[in-house]
Amino acid sequence: MELSKGSKATIWMGALCLAHVIGMLVFRAFIYADMYKAPEDPYGISDIIEFLLGCVFLVFLAVSVLLSIILFFRGNVQSKKSAAFLVLFCVVLFASYIPLHQLAAGWGS
Repeated sequence: MELSKGSKATIWMGALCLAHVIGMLVFRAFIYADMYKAPEDPYGISDIIEFLLGCVFLVFLAVSVLLSIILFFRGNVQSKKSAAFLVLFCVVLFASYIPLHQLAAGWGS
C-alpha cells in the first residue's frame, strides 16, 4: 500500500513534533541546570531558551492542526484518517508535556 502525500505530510509533522518534545525534555533534564544564572536575576538564559522552545512547540502544534483541517476538507480517505490521528497525537503530546517536563526537571536537579 502506498501512502498519499497527505499521509506522508502528517507522518512528518508528527515525527517533527515528537522530536521537538524529546529535544525540549533533554534540554530540561541535562542542559538547563548547567547554564549560568546570576543570583540577583529572576530568570536566566536557560529560561529564555526554554520559553522559545515552548513557543516553537506551539507553532508546530498549530501547523499540525492546520494541516489536519486542510486534509479533512481536501484529502482522500487515507489522508483524512492520518489527519485525525495527527490531531489526536498532538493532543496527547500537549497533555503529556507538563508531567514529562516536571519529571525531566527532577532528573536535572
